[in-house]
Amino acid sequence: MTRSEARELRLQVRSWRRGRADARLVDVLGDAYVALFATVMLGSIAVNVVLGIGRLSDERCAAGACAGSRALLPVLVAVAFVAGVVLVARMLGPVFVSPAVGSWLMPTPVDRRDLLRPRLLVGLVVAALLGAVVTAAGAVLGGWSPAGATALTGAVALGSAGLVAVGVRAQSLPASSRGARWVGVAAWLPGVLVWGGLLAVALDLTTGVHPPEPDAHVVWLVLGVAAAGAFAATAYGLRSLPRLARRDVSRGGALAPGLSGALSSLDLALAYDVVLEHRWRGHLPVRSRRARRGPRTGAAALVRADLTRVRRSPRLLVLPVAAAVVPYAAEAAGAGLVVLLLAPLAGFLAGLPLLIGLRVVERTPSLSRLLPFPSAYAKGAATVVPGAVLLLLGLLCAPVLDTATGAPPGAAVLLGLAVGASSTASAVRWVTGRPPDYGRPMVSTPAGGVPTNLYGSVVRGFDVLVLTTAPLLLLDDPVLAAEISLLISAVVVAALLGRPDKSQAS
Repeated sequence: MTRSEARELRLQVRSWRRGRADARLVDVLGDAYVALFATVMLGSIAVNVVLGIGRLSDERCAAGACAGSRALLPVLVAVAFVAGVVLVARMLGPVFVSPAVGSWLMPTPVDRRDLLRPRLLVGLVVAALLGAVVTAAGAVLGGWSPAGATALTGAVALGSAGLVAVGVRAQSLPASSRGARWVGVAAWLPGVLVWGGLLAVALDLTTGVHPPEPDAHVVWLVLGVAAAGAFAATAYGLRSLPRLARRDVSRGGALAPGLSGALSSLDLALAYDVVLEHRWRGHLPVRSRRARRGPRTGAAALVRADLTRVRRSPRLLVLPVAAAVVPYAAEAAGAGLVVLLLAPLAGFLAGLPLLIGLRVVERTPSLSRLLPFPSAYAKGAATVVPGAVLLLLGLLCAPVLDTATGAPPGAAVLLGLAVGASSTASAVRWVTGRPPDYGRPMVSTPAGGVPTNLYGSVVRGFDVLVLTTAPLLLLDDPVLAAEISLLISAVVVAALLGRPDKSQAS
């Protein structure tokens, strides 16, 4: 090859590389434009919806307990968001790495702060932005002044980032240490505060509460204190990065792929299974005990297993009992007939942890075939304890249902049973849902072939909730409505528990 030919070849290669770079730049700019346009469009729609609901609340909720509850709403939203931040930080860890990075880089005896620092800073920014958006929406719905909304939004955004940074030190604590146990107790504090706020609303303690109207000096003081605290927490978190070991950052990295895979199939129950397995993997082992009294064999032994699980984890009963305050708070805030929808919804969400046994039996057909009785018996036995707890929850809500509907005193118990049965049917539907069946005919979408039952898994459980509460909302006779709702719930539960396993059906 002559010198001129080599020069011509180099020029052609350089031109080809420049063309590829220009094509990549065009692709990046096109994707950025689409993302920016979608964000602006969807953000404007969300802002208009929030502002519209805020104006409607100004017109219809301006006095009495409703106004006080509305003034307290932004605080409850802010504390609930903080509780969510703490939950996610403890579940994933403020800092986590992928399994590949955790396998080859983390075991090496080098300083890994340059690797972990960007991950922590990204978590801080995400927590601060989400906190600002959620709190600002709550402040608009609560009718707060711009000064009060600014102070609360800034404090929550900076405080959330500070909590994530402080969580780095908690992430490095051994699971069996006293510090880890204290962190676990403190993680429940935001949830307890939210429940206390709902209890205050239910007891009409918020009457006369008005949104704060601080002056500019107070706003700047709050923002300054929050910024100083966030800066100190961030510095403390960055200094704690060298304490993180491989096991500390790999647990969250192992959870993230499982969650992404479950959410890609829109199967919320599978995502819950992944989170549950992640939680109990780091739990200390428990000692198995043989039953000394009561049934040891048959389907009743599964009921005893649920009772043992409740005894070992009393919080499984704390959640349904705490959820009973939701309909009372909604009725005190003037929700009216919406209480008939909120009460079973609260029971549905609080009763899901009680149905772990049913979930195991449903998702493990090989275990069901080993039992010396039909699978329907096993599923029914695994539903006894959760169903009894949710029926008791419905009876706890009976007085507020009587007040919200204006039903006669004798119908309150029947309404409570209908609410408990609706919660049970919805929870059973959610737990016994089957994964997407890729053996069915596919629906052609831009993302590829999609099973026909994929999108329905998102509304699984909520569809039964709407079906069983529709008679309570639409019929004027509360006794007849409760009877129809009980009948629908019984039919749904019987159909879900009695259907054969997928392996047996095939």
